[in-house]
Amino acid sequence: MDFDDYLRYQAANYRQLAEMAESETDKEEYLDLAATCEEVANEIEDRLTGG
Repeated sequence: MDFDDYLRYQAANYRQLAEMAESETDKEEYLDLAATCEEVANEIEDRLTGG
């Protein structure tokens, strides 16, 4: 598994945790983590493709 794929997998896990979170603060934190994982994965992919 490539690291960008791993980060996208982690982002999906964080989104699932956000759905199950009981507090709004926890939900926001999980969604922020998911967004960060996606952003870094996109940056890695852009560098690999030369874009």
